[in-house]
Amino acid sequence: MHELSQLAHHSPITHGQTKFALTIDAGKVVQAKPILGSMHRGAEKLFESRDYRQILMLANRHEWLSAFTGELGIAQLLEEALGIEVPDSAQWFRTLLMEYNRVTAHLAFVAGFPWHNNQIANELRINRELWVEHIAQYTGSRMHPMLTRIGGLSHAPTQSWLNHIPQLISETNSCFEKLEKLMTTELTQYVDLGKLTNSIALDYAVSGPVARASGYQIDLRPTARGLKYSELSHQSLDNLNGDVPARINQLVTEIKQSLIWLGELTPICVTKVSDQIDVLLPKVLRVPEGVYAHEIETPLGIASWLLVSQNDKMPYRLKLRPASLNTLLVTEKVLLGVPVEQVDTVLASLPFISGDVDR
Repeated sequence: MHELSQLAHHSPITHGQTKFALTIDAGKVVQAKPILGSMHRGAEKLFESRDYRQILMLANRHEWLSAFTGELGIAQLLEEALGIEVPDSAQWFRTLLMEYNRVTAHLAFVAGFPWHNNQIANELRINRELWVEHIAQYTGSRMHPMLTRIGGLSHAPTQSWLNHIPQLISETNSCFEKLEKLMTTELTQYVDLGKLTNSIALDYAVSGPVARASGYQIDLRPTARGLKYSELSHQSLDNLNGDVPARINQLVTEIKQSLIWLGELTPICVTKVSDQIDVLLPKVLRVPEGVYAHEIETPLGIASWLLVSQNDKMPYRLKLRPASLNTLLVTEKVLLGVPVEQVDTVLASLPFISGDVDR
């Protein structure tokens, strides 16, 4: 039984009780079985015993590195079901917060990779802390923003808060200049290690940066409804080898793209801080009887929601397909042939959250 105890404790994948049953032959993995369900959070049943406003708080806490995308996914599902038109300014702020969350989530995994150079790892963690402290000034919380409301946001950021984002972007880009020099030397030794092919990524329905690093260019953001990605610049991502270096490079590439988008979004959002950001809702919110589905591109991949409503103030059924689940399942393929002493390195290149898996 292989646990994640050998990984640097800074890696987000160590936060939970994930285990792997490995069969080793001649020092290499010949069979790998991820063991799920050790946390038993019961999120889906909790969803079904809360009203629709309360569900946002539970969804917020489900995947703790990208809490904003959790609450936003539920809100968008309900907005589509109820035919609510979200104010334009709230759509811009939501898009900015989505990419802000992607930066903080991806930085956690990049900083948590077992770099031999501890100095750059510490610099990455310090840099991420700047982003986290800054979002806390807006939301009042480091991890759980609770900004989303059905139909908009609780409140807009201040102009001074937005004006500080370009400085954060500059500091992260400076940090990445050092990181990219290090990556060239440190990641070379991992070429073809823990390879995930395009076909296996498709078979296991993997999404997010892990899929894109294998050449499976699936990304819901350009066509997302209720967000402003279609009005931002886009670039192609070319990390296609599907191995450890490709996945780390993909995370870094996506952070850099998010920084570009934040640079485009910030001046637009500054002009909208006084605009309307929510809609008036009835005291008791009921979703018409029916079945509703929605999916959202979180930092870890696609999270999908399925709601069954009986025209009550609480959902009859609300199911979640978490972004981390398929990434963790595909480890049974990715770990094959990996030397046992490098298992932790491969796992550190696969961004998932244990709590996100066991819902």
